[in-house]
Amino acid sequence: MRFRCPWEEVDGFTSLAEFRSFERWLTGQVSGGMARQVPVGSPYLHGNGGLILVEVWYIHLQSRQTWRLVWPEPPFDGIFQPIFDN
Repeated sequence: MRFRCPWEEVDGFTSLAEFRSFERWLTGQVSGGMARQVPVGSPYLHGNGGLILVEVWYIHLQSRQTWRLVWPEPPFDGIFQPIFDN
């Protein structure tokens, strides 16, 4: 049986503190057995210059949905979004 992933997309973090709090939440998801880190497939490319940013992918184990967390790098505010083409 396939479950729906309860995670929600984040299209930009308002501050570094918010991002760090989100990181702690994700760490809790992993340590609680809800998720695990997986290798990055296709890196997120930001902007016309194709700037490669720091990112980590996670899989929500119950739904099998893969998500990317991309670190903020001003002026880019970072993202947390599902991966649909992996």
